[in-house]
Amino acid sequence: MLLLLDDGSGGPIAGKPARPWDRLLVRLRAGRLDRDLACGARPETNVELALRAQMLVRVSARRDLARGAQRILAAATQPSASRRLAVPVCRDRVRHAAEEFGELIRRLSTPGPVAARGVAQASVLLGDASGPLYHRGNAEDLRARVREAVDALRPQSNW
Repeated sequence: MLLLLDDGSGGPIAGKPARPWDRLLVRLRAGRLDRDLACGARPETNVELALRAQMLVRVSARRDLARGAQRILAAATQPSASRRLAVPVCRDRVRHAAEEFGELIRRLSTPGPVAARGVAQASVLLGDASGPLYHRGNAEDLRARVREAVDALRPQSNW
C-alpha cells in the first residue's frame, strides 16, 4: 500500500495499492524518476515516484550504489583498477573529490533511514555519462555534486 497526496498539494493522504504494471513502468522509467527525485520531486505525489523512492532507499540498492562509487574511487586512485570500468572517469576530478566519495560510500553503506532524494542524487551522479564524473566538457564541480548527494541523504522529512 502506497500513501499518496490526493492532488500533490499537500492535501489529504489516500492509500493506493501498487499494481504489477506500475512496478514495470517504474523500472523502465528509473532514470527519469531518479532525476525527478534528485531535483526535489516529492515521492508521495504519484505512484511511480513513490515506488521508485521505495526501491532507492532499500539497503540492497544503496549497497549497489556504494559499490559503484567504490569502484570509481579505486579506478581513479589505483591505475590497475581503472581497467575494470566500462566507461572511463575523469580520474583527476575523482581524486580531487576522494574525501567526498569516501563519505558518500559510508553514508550509502550505513544501515538506517536515508532520504530518497540523496540516493537519487547519487544514482544520477554515478550514472550520468554527460555529468562531471565522466565528461570532461562538463564544467560542474564534482566535489560539490558529491557533497550535495551526501547532505541530501540525511532523512530530513518523510521521504
